[in-house]
Amino acid sequence: MSADITEMILDDHDWFRRQFLRLADLRDHPDTLDEAKQVWDALARHLEVHASAEEEHFYPSMARRADDDDASATEDAIGDHDDIRAGARKAFDEEPGSEAWWNAIDECDKANNHHMSEEESDDLAPFRRVTSLALRQELGAKFEQFKAEHPGAKGLDFADKDPDAYVEAVTS
Repeated sequence: MSADITEMILDDHDWFRRQFLRLADLRDHPDTLDEAKQVWDALARHLEVHASAEEEHFYPSMARRADDDDASATEDAIGDHDDIRAGARKAFDEEPGSEAWWNAIDECDKANNHHMSEEESDDLAPFRRVTSLALRQELGAKFEQFKAEHPGAKGLDFADKDPDAYVEAVTS
């Protein structure tokens, strides 16, 4: 039996929080830069896989519901993903360990915390109330398969998505 997609998303959120905390612990210790680079690389790639998997399997299901609030919540979530991606791209463009690199990671962390908070209260809880466990498990299997098909963000480009165009495409 597959896991419920909402539980899988929450599990990823917990992992993201722990990784950003690890980075915070490593920040003021130049002798741990190699470890910080490894943690950041794995975290940034997992953030992209997670966002892309949500965009492929969670948000289309949510946006197709008739409620206009769900479409606007989906647009907001896609915009949040773009903010997270922007922070990740900035960090990848900076010299690891530099103040600009850490600032970009902080930007990514802030965008991610904002997104997770909204998603957990405004998207996941309502979605659970109106969808069956069977559907959530079906989506969970697809979410898991997507993640397995893109280890380390293989085949993903960290590109922004236009929120309005995304909702239009998944609801038409």
